[in-house]
Amino acid sequence: MQTAQLDHSLIPAPSEDRAGVLAAWPLPAPAISKAAKQRIAFLYLGRRGGIARLAYELAVAATRHHQIDPLFVVSDSNELFGLMQTLPGVARSVKTFESSVGALTQTYRIPSLVQRLNAAFNDHCTETIVVLASHVWSPLIAPFLKTTARRYIVVVHDADPHPGDVTGLANGWLLREAAQADLVIALSRAVAGGLSTRRRIPSDRIVTLFHPLLTYTEKRAEAVWDGQRPLRLLFFGRMMDYKGLGIFTEAIELLRAQGLRVEATVAGNGQMNGRREKLEALGATVINRWLHDQEISQLLQANDAVVLTHTEASQSGCAAAALGAGLPVITTPVGGLVEQIDHDVNGLVADRVDAAAIAHQIKRIVNNPRLYRELAQGVVRQQRGREMRDFLDNMIDAIPQSANW
Repeated sequence: MQTAQLDHSLIPAPSEDRAGVLAAWPLPAPAISKAAKQRIAFLYLGRRGGIARLAYELAVAATRHHQIDPLFVVSDSNELFGLMQTLPGVARSVKTFESSVGALTQTYRIPSLVQRLNAAFNDHCTETIVVLASHVWSPLIAPFLKTTARRYIVVVHDADPHPGDVTGLANGWLLREAAQADLVIALSRAVAGGLSTRRRIPSDRIVTLFHPLLTYTEKRAEAVWDGQRPLRLLFFGRMMDYKGLGIFTEAIELLRAQGLRVEATVAGNGQMNGRREKLEALGATVINRWLHDQEISQLLQANDAVVLTHTEASQSGCAAAALGAGLPVITTPVGGLVEQIDHDVNGLVADRVDAAAIAHQIKRIVNNPRLYRELAQGVVRQQRGREMRDFLDNMIDAIPQSANW
């Protein structure tokens, strides 16, 4: 597969003569005012999706945390910025671009973006910047946000591009920001290993945490299914090749052929490659468009379990949302999914990456409602320690207290 190349002639590079375009980019050396609380600024320049949700829920946890004085800087086109603004004085917005075309056509915004970011960090007296996900402009602006008085930390979600995901073509470019960071946070051992071995980021600069639970909907004391009605299965998220929609579709066919009572819902934006008709013929509900948070909440409340049929994975925001809503997860044994799902505890992990293996695990639940009850109880037990406040605690612990690294 060919890797997409960015046209660097269209983007001002950090190595340019400072007498040129970068002369307008200030390199501040703010006087940091030490206080009892750590001053941590979280930066997310993306617009929507699971990471936007993570940023919002992290902001909620940060405003309640007794050890930090947080600042959240997000794009003004972030779909959850309105929610961010309801929090007590922690959110600021900056202008980026509103479509993928703008990554190249609106690079003239980069100098003013750097100025606004540094002004926000200086005003906050930021001691640590945590980039929650690299933006296509991040490798360019990172050198002008780092100072000797600030720690610069980058959360990396993927060590490698996902098969069939066109945005993954920029993965190598995005990781240039991680290469410049003082510390890199991975959300799974699978990603940490890839960063160390394939991306050659020194292992002593990588901290492995976990993907925190996402609470699109109110957590249940325990999900309930007693076998008196069909088991409701949900496949949701962006429709990408590596998500294995074909495996899910075939698994439902196998279950139906065996006369097992299951209902399926497939929801999310992307190409379904002709599988919509087959799913609808099986009686599945298909919602093929972008899902807003309220819709995801409703889907999680209306179903009994989430099925992940990935052929490759780093970790899964869909799994985090399912577990946060109290739902067991049935998954393939790939990447960081096996770190989120403990077999026979908070979900089921198939033996192989194929439809028969997934169908077998679903069949175990259909034939044994007691197993479902045990899994639902396991989800609730394992929510403790994986919530957003736990993630924030672990992140704070990973940040060295000394300004001298």
